[in-house]
Amino acid sequence: MRRDGSFWHEGVRVTHPRLAAALRAGVRWSEPEQTFIVQLAHFRGWLEVEDTAFFVDGYDAHTGEVELSDRTIEPLDAATVTSDRDQALRCTVKGRFPARFTHAAQEHLLAALEVDSDRVYVRAGEMRTLAPRLRLD
Repeated sequence: MRRDGSFWHEGVRVTHPRLAAALRAGVRWSEPEQTFIVQLAHFRGWLEVEDTAFFVDGYDAHTGEVELSDRTIEPLDAATVTSDRDQALRCTVKGRFPARFTHAAQEHLLAALEVDSDRVYVRAGEMRTLAPRLRLD
């Protein structure tokens, strides 16, 4: 999986929209093999990850939850939100894996940020949670 979330097979980019979406949704961590895999029905293949295996596809400012590329939903851990040198937002998901925000998800999260002095907070409903690692420069 490439940095932009695209899949490639034998040097050719997967361009079929439904197949690409199924591949993104099929990413799993294999604990016994200590590697990422793609699982589609009976097909199972190893995944070479260039940047991150998971992407944040959306942020719900009402619930504070993120929707991930594998179609799961979980609470955003605001303490893990950072910005990389390309100004892409990132966070930790599933308790231990890095994830990169898609452009749309980044827009959703940025709309839910509040800056108070030098501190950045993530709004989730009526709550504000400090994002101590995030700097908006």
